[in-house]
Amino acid sequence: MEKRKIKDLCMIIGLFLFSIFAFIAVYHIGIQTQENQKEENKIEEFFEKEEEYVPEITVKEQEQETKEEKEIIYTMVLEIPRIGLKKGFYGIGHMSNTVSKNIMMLDKSDYPDKEKGNVMLAAHNGSSSISYFNKLDRMNIGDSIYLYYNGIKYEYKLNNMYDIEKTGKASIRRNLSKDTITLITCKKNTKDKQVVYIGYLNSKTNY
Repeated sequence: MEKRKIKDLCMIIGLFLFSIFAFIAVYHIGIQTQENQKEENKIEEFFEKEEEYVPEITVKEQEQETKEEKEIIYTMVLEIPRIGLKKGFYGIGHMSNTVSKNIMMLDKSDYPDKEKGNVMLAAHNGSSSISYFNKLDRMNIGDSIYLYYNGIKYEYKLNNMYDIEKTGKASIRRNLSKDTITLITCKKNTKDKQVVYIGYLNSKTNY
């Protein structure tokens, strides 16, 4: 009889713990779904952005409108089909242009419309919600990397990848005569290494 009670108690505890874990799992899935939907909406707004006639408004209203636009509209969208990444991000100087919130455009980076320039982007690698470069190690030489900016779709082809020491400075080895994109993230299972991915412009088309 005593064994029966212990068995029933264990079953009740087990069901209780299972319910808690199930609730947590469903909650996190719901949060992630909301974040994914929010990201899709912001990317859609980026592609729908058009120049429109703006009626005369006060300077204060203009400043408020500019601030709201900066908070909502992305500067660029990065897409890497190989790893299923499509993420919008902000330009240099924006308050959300930081690896703690998004893909970060480095201060010394060029914009993609600069001839022979280098678009340099960094993001975390890992399992957190802001680890946007956690699958870069699945890329192969020759894979396409797309940047959408000011009505132009820039297609780069991955040309090289190499490790560097994590010192706060990145040594970029590239062909200075080519338009370049550089992606930087930490190397998995290390604390003192980063990986640099170099791609060269292959084509430009309107979107």
